[in-house]
Amino acid sequence: MEIQQKLLTINKYSRPGSKIGHIKKITVHWVGNAGSSAIANRNYFEGLKEGKKNAYGNYIYASSHYIVGLQGEVVLCIPEDELAYHGNSHNNMAIGIETCHPDWGGKFSELTYKSLVELVAELCTRYKLSPLVDVERHYDITKKDCPHYYVVNEQAWRAFLVDVKNKIEEGDEMLIKEKLNVNGKEIEVDSITKDGVTYIPMRQLANMLGAEVTYDNATKRKGLVVPARA
Repeated sequence: MEIQQKLLTINKYSRPGSKIGHIKKITVHWVGNAGSSAIANRNYFEGLKEGKKNAYGNYIYASSHYIVGLQGEVVLCIPEDELAYHGNSHNNMAIGIETCHPDWGGKFSELTYKSLVELVAELCTRYKLSPLVDVERHYDITKKDCPHYYVVNEQAWRAFLVDVKNKIEEGDEMLIKEKLNVNGKEIEVDSITKDGVTYIPMRQLANMLGAEVTYDNATKRKGLVVPARA
């Protein structure tokens, strides 16, 4: 799926820059601001870097990794391996997704819902999570009314989890970025996830290693030639 990368500036209040722990959960939220766009909510998080206080005089700490917009657009605000302020005690082990909604009923639009299902399915596949066990509402952590529609409609929430599960089981090829550690350096390569298995293009990886991919017509097999070190 197409993802717009609009990373927040590293700051104390919305993107601390600290690394997250082992990903165990995916937390779904609503933005709680009817009719607002993904970019508007991203910019709100960015604006917190100056230090803003709530009605009680306390500084606001808030952010999420992703925001899904009213037209199904997906914005990445914080890299998945960094901590975001969204899930209270689960911040150090969960990827947070804020979701836009057209009205205060909180039900997501068809386009928003479709993108959310696809995004959560990709994340579950990437981190080997079960949608029926490891995908949660903010409500499940703190009992906060978030995401509202899926708090007051338990059946709709369960149906969403089943839709994510079915999306994973479709076996659709999902193009994602895979992070690898090559000779002590972290790099990103294009990869395809299908049926729970991740495939990395050999030629792209070889180029990064300074190697060459060969093909033997007789055996119909590819090989990898690594140049000898001087």
